[in-house]
Amino acid sequence: MQRVESPAQDLVSGRPPGHRKAIVVLAGLAVVAWATIAVSFYRQSAQQESSAQWAASVLDPMAVLLAEDQEIIRELQYTHSGDKGNGLLESYLTNIRSTGVPGNAQMKQRLDQLAENNAAIVALIEVYAPHARTAAFRTASDSFRTYAAAWRDRWNSVMETFMAGGNYAAAGLPFPAEIVGALTDEASATR
Repeated sequence: MQRVESPAQDLVSGRPPGHRKAIVVLAGLAVVAWATIAVSFYRQSAQQESSAQWAASVLDPMAVLLAEDQEIIRELQYTHSGDKGNGLLESYLTNIRSTGVPGNAQMKQRLDQLAENNAAIVALIEVYAPHARTAAFRTASDSFRTYAAAWRDRWNSVMETFMAGGNYAAAGLPFPAEIVGALTDEASATR
C-alpha cells in the first residue's frame, strides 16, 4: 500500500504548513526585539553622554570661578595682611578711610570681580541644583548661596558705612571652602 501525503502537510518537513509561518514570525519578532533593545541601549548611552556634557558645561565654569575667587581672596589677604583680624571688606573700609577711594581702586576692582564671580556661581548653582547627584554638593551649594548673599549685602553697604563713618559689627561669613571638594565629587559622579 502506497502512502498518500495529506495536502495539509508540508512536503519537506512533514509538519503542518502553519508551523513554518510561526517560526518565521517568531524569528522576525526576535529580530525586532533585538533591534529595539539595541536602539534603546544606544539612546540611553547617548542620553547619559549628553547629560554628562551638560553637567560639565555647568560645573566646569563653576570650578573656574571658584578657583578665581580663592585666588582673589588669597591675593587681597596677602596684599592687606597688615589688617589682621579684619575681613576683606573691613580692610577695604579701613583703607579708603586712610588713603581715600582713588588710592584703593585696584582693591575695589578685585572686590567687584569677587562679587561678579559670586553672582555667576550662584546662577550656575541655581541651574544645576535640581540635577545634583551628591548630598555634599547640595549642602555645600546651599552654604555658598548663603555666603554669597551675605557677602553681596555687605559689599553693597560699604559706601553707606563709609559715608556714615560706621564700622562693620562683625566679620562676614567665611568663604565656604567645602564647595570646592563637593564640586569635584559632583563632577566625578556625573562622569
